[in-house]
Amino acid sequence: MAEQVNKPRCEYTHLENGIHQFVFFESSKQAIDDFFRDLEHILVSTPHTETARYLIDITQGSREISLTTLVQRFRRLETHFPHRARGRSAILHKPGLMLSVIDSFIRTLAPSRDMTRFFPVERRDDALAWLLAE
Repeated sequence: MAEQVNKPRCEYTHLENGIHQFVFFESSKQAIDDFFRDLEHILVSTPHTETARYLIDITQGSREISLTTLVQRFRRLETHFPHRARGRSAILHKPGLMLSVIDSFIRTLAPSRDMTRFFPVERRDDALAWLLAE
């Protein structure tokens, strides 16, 4: 009998260069909950004087993840961790995403200590370079 392997909804990997990589395989509430569970652990274990770097790949699911939901959850999380590390996030997206509207929206709503930039998935190396630049 073949063994069924469950694919994670949101996979977390701490890369050798220090970047926290998240790959969303679903756009479900459970995937977002998984992401924030891992994120809370990172926030607790990272000194507030450092910068936490995140590479977030939203290209693997059949539907786009709700960036609005992510931003709202980030804002709630900020109230629970007022003295946390700054965040620097690169979000990998599929071609055709309406970036100008979303980028402005995210910059308006994102916590002020954090920086977020969007990169087409084929520019992953550029995203990594941006994350490590500062």
